[in-house]
Amino acid sequence: MAALGMLFLLVACGRDRPAPQVSAPQTAADSSEAEVTQLGREIYHLLDLAADYRGSHRGRLPRALRDLGVDSLTPDIARSISAGGGAFHAAAAFRHPDGHHWASCRGELKVLEDAVLGDGRYTLSCTSPLGDVREVQAGGALE
Repeated sequence: MAALGMLFLLVACGRDRPAPQVSAPQTAADSSEAEVTQLGREIYHLLDLAADYRGSHRGRLPRALRDLGVDSLTPDIARSISAGGGAFHAAAAFRHPDGHHWASCRGELKVLEDAVLGDGRYTLSCTSPLGDVREVQAGGALE
């Protein structure tokens, strides 16, 4: 009788749990897009901070990440900026590019305008671990 009660208890305990969700396998295209999204968010954030800095410093662009109050390293990403001749660029690179489709991406202040006018989409220049450089789309309305 005790064994029957224990069996009933075990069956009843798992009854209200939903079945485990099985996710679709991630494709190389999904992985590539996720990497561009991750690097793009870092770049967009740096460019947004730089635009704010320029607005509050009489048109002067920041010369270092320190001016923006940002560290150059996160656990996964190295960030950098460069300014000169009126141009400003922000870059983000995976600290360990092995196994990534993209090693780094770079964007300029025009990214902010493109994102506003293009439903959140903007173009970055990204470099593969092998050194190939391509223009890729990042961002989007759902981010």
